[in-house]
Amino acid sequence: RLPPADLRVGRLEDPLPAGPFDLVFSALAVHHLDEPGKVELFGRIAAVLPPGGRFVLADVVVPDDPVDAVTPVDGIHDKPSRLPDQLGWLQQVGFDITVTWQHRDLAVVAADRPPR
Repeated sequence: RLPPADLRVGRLEDPLPAGPFDLVFSALAVHHLDEPGKVELFGRIAAVLPPGGRFVLADVVVPDDPVDAVTPVDGIHDKPSRLPDQLGWLQQVGFDITVTWQHRDLAVVAADRPPR
């Protein structure tokens, strides 16, 4: 159950609404972008979050052990990246990050804009 919220849907490559937003959430979508697209998106998300805002990323990642790659990916539309790479890109654009859950080739990351 959500409190009153302004929910938006759009393409990952589209400009984001002006914001500010307290929370941006993405589930099983960002892995469709290539690495430069992910970096660019993370920067745009950081720009619409105020200090103390949060981005939650839940997605497919490339696991360290190939045996843990259990989620079907097609290699054309699906372009997962390694979790350490994504954590670095999130930090690069100013987020404080916490991996809140990880299992095999799935991960959930909380990326917070530091309070001023």
